[in-house]
Amino acid sequence: MISLGILDRRSTVSLHEQLAHGLRAAVLAGRVRGGEAVPSTRALAADLGVARGTVVAAYEILAGEGYLVSRPGGATVVAEVTAHSPSPRARADTGAVEKPPPVDLRPGRPGTTGLADAGWRSAWRRATAGDPDADVSDTAGAQVLREEIARYLGRARGLDVAASDVVVTAGTSDAMLLTLLAMSPRGGRTTLRVGIENPGYPRVHRILRRLGIEAVPVPVRLGAGLDLDAVECQRDLDAFIVTPHHHYPLGSRLDAEARARLLAWADREDVVVIEDDYDSEFPHGRAPLPPLHMIDPARVVLIGSLSKTLTPAVRCGWLVATGEVGERMRAARDDLDLPVSLVQQHALALYLAEGSLARHTARRRREYRHRRRLLLEAFSGVPGVDLAATDGGLHAVALLPGRGEDAERAIVADLAERGIRVAPLASYIWEGAASSLPAGIVFGYAAPSTVVLVEAIEGMLAVLRAHVGIGGPTGSMSE
Repeated sequence: MISLGILDRRSTVSLHEQLAHGLRAAVLAGRVRGGEAVPSTRALAADLGVARGTVVAAYEILAGEGYLVSRPGGATVVAEVTAHSPSPRARADTGAVEKPPPVDLRPGRPGTTGLADAGWRSAWRRATAGDPDADVSDTAGAQVLREEIARYLGRARGLDVAASDVVVTAGTSDAMLLTLLAMSPRGGRTTLRVGIENPGYPRVHRILRRLGIEAVPVPVRLGAGLDLDAVECQRDLDAFIVTPHHHYPLGSRLDAEARARLLAWADREDVVVIEDDYDSEFPHGRAPLPPLHMIDPARVVLIGSLSKTLTPAVRCGWLVATGEVGERMRAARDDLDLPVSLVQQHALALYLAEGSLARHTARRRREYRHRRRLLLEAFSGVPGVDLAATDGGLHAVALLPGRGEDAERAIVADLAERGIRVAPLASYIWEGAASSLPAGIVFGYAAPSTVVLVEAIEGMLAVLRAHVGIGGPTGSMSE
C-alpha cells in the first residue's frame, strides 16, 4: 500500500483533498512510478477507513491534473510525470540551448483530460448507431437537445425556460453573431449602435467590426465593476452586451442593486440586453446570482455554451430569447440555417439527460478550485503584483499597479521567450478607447496538467518579480 500520510478528520480541508495531496506528493517524490497501478477505490477506502466516494473524488482530481491515467477496462495507473523547465536549458551533447515545449496559458480553454469517460463514449456511440436524419427539420435545433438545455438551465441557473425559447448555436460567437444580425437599427439609422464593456471580450470586438456595427465602449473599473453612471448617460443604443456574473476579464460582478439599475435603464431606453453567461458553472465559493434573463426575460437575450464545461472544440451553445426578441432570433436562424450537426446534438442531449455533464462539471469544479488555491498561495508573496478575477471561472489577471503598456509588452515578450504564452490586458481594451488600467496579463489555469501549470506559474513569477524589481527566489507552488 502507498504511504499517504495521516488523514486529519478535524481539518477544514476535506478528506478527498487530503488524500489527493498525499497521492500527489507520493508521485512527485518518486515513491510510486509511472505505469504503476494504484489500489482500487474499494481497497484503498477500506484500508483508510473512509467512504469509497472519498477515494473516487481524490482519483478524479488527480486524473484531471494528469497524475493518474484511467484505462478503460483496466486499472488506474500513475502517469509518466516528467518535469520540464519553463526556462531554456543546454543540451549536454552539443552545448546548444534547447527550449522546452511552449505552455499555452491564454485564457478560454478548460481541461479536457478525462472528458471521454464512459458516459461520453456511450452518448456518442448511441447517437451514431442509426441512420442520420434526412435533413434538418427545425433550424432552432433538435427538439430533444433544446429540452435538455432548458432542463439544464433550470437546474444550474434556476431559470424556467421553455424549449421553444432555446436556439442551438455553434458556441458563444455564433450566438452573438446571430443575435446582432437579427437586430435592426432604430430611429432611421442605418447602423446598429451597441454598448460594450471596456475592457471586454476581444471576439465581440472583432464581430462588431466585421458587421460594421458602431461600438460604444463603457468603462469597467477595477474593484468597482461596470460604470453604471456612464451606462445611464447613454442614449440611442440598440443593444448592450454584458457579462454580469463574472466580468471578462477583470472578474467583477453586478450585484442585485446594480442589476436592477441596469435593467431599469434598458427599459427606459428600450435597449436589448445581451447577457453572456460564460462561466457561471465555476463560482469558486461564492453563490452565483440569478441571470438577468430571469428578471426581464422579454428584454434580455441569454447566451451560454458548453465551451467552459467541456471544450470550445465542441462548438455548441445556445441563446434563450422570448417574445418579439425571440421571434427575431428564430427568423434569423431560419435564414442562416442550423450550423451544428444533428448527430452531435443527439449525442449531447443524451450526455445531458443522463447526468454525465453534471458529474463531469462537479469533477472539474473540485479540480479548478484546487488550482485556484495554488495560484492564490503562489501570488500571495509577490509585492507589487495583484491577482484579480479569481472569484470564478478559469482565468486570472496579474496586475502591476503603477506600470503601463510598455511594461506589459515587455512582460509578455519575456514570458514568450520562456515558452509561456499569456494574453496582454491591453488586448481587451477597445481600440482608441480611454483606459486607466495598469499593466497586466490574463492567463488561464485549466487546460494544462497541474504539473505543467505549477512550473509555468513559477516561471511567470520569476518574470513578474524581475519587472517589479524584487530579487531572490520565486515562491514555490510545490505540493
